[in-house]
Amino acid sequence: MHILRTISGPLIGALIGYFTNFIAVKMLFFPKHEVRVFGKRLPFTPGAIPKGRKRLARKAGDVIANRLITKEAVVSRMTEPEFEEAMVGRIESLFTQSIGEMVTNAGHSEEKSAQMKEKITASMTDSIVSSIEQIDFEQLVRDKGIAMIKQKLAGSLIGAFVTDNMLNNFVTPIASALRDYVETDGRDLVREQAVKVEHLFGHSPESLLQRVDIQHEQIQRVIRNKYRAIAEEGVDRILKKINVSDIVAEAIDAMSVDELEEMVLSVMKKEFDMIVNLGAIIGFVLGLLNLVV
Repeated sequence: MHILRTISGPLIGALIGYFTNFIAVKMLFFPKHEVRVFGKRLPFTPGAIPKGRKRLARKAGDVIANRLITKEAVVSRMTEPEFEEAMVGRIESLFTQSIGEMVTNAGHSEEKSAQMKEKITASMTDSIVSSIEQIDFEQLVRDKGIAMIKQKLAGSLIGAFVTDNMLNNFVTPIASALRDYVETDGRDLVREQAVKVEHLFGHSPESLLQRVDIQHEQIQRVIRNKYRAIAEEGVDRILKKINVSDIVAEAIDAMSVDELEEMVLSVMKKEFDMIVNLGAIIGFVLGLLNLVV
């Protein structure tokens, strides 16, 4: 009996410490709704987390946005050598596909592809014809034509009898005829040549760039530099636009109390168990000290 009375103090202290901390942990989540008696809310209802859910949601959003998913963290991950090589490689692979394949892979039908080719042809035709129509053929023929004729006739017997007025009368009808030809048949002539651009759909962007002496290494360097620029500038714009803090806060606030409890426990269950067990240990130790004192 004496031993039982001796150890009862520490054991009771341990039980008190255990259940006190157990209740304290449970009160983080329970009760899930406020309890009212005679129209007055009882203290400590609802539990700490259900009651402060909006504040918790906002604080969690701010912490994640300002300390975890930051521009620096995202850019650092995007520019890690392994990740960067993979992304640059995927972009490079697009340059080796034919333009026709790129159009098909983008989900366009043959009809849509044909429409694109027609638009390119029409755009090139309009641009070239517009430039040609700006040319002053009369002045061009007078300046170039007369000078060329004089050069050809220089030193000849005929050249001695040919005057500038005669040459003007000769080239003016030519210039007028050239102008008429451009206005009536120029568009069709240009379109016949512009339509040949369709063959470009069978070539890759890389092969077309190589025709103007731009090599694979240069393309790769441009892609890599552009990717890093996008990582620096694009991530900042995206994070500002999507507002990570608001997304996280809204997601947490939209959770039910049960979901919120499950989320917290999935992260902190071991720590909560340790707190409860620590309460039992402290209660037991205080019980022992009570025997000594």
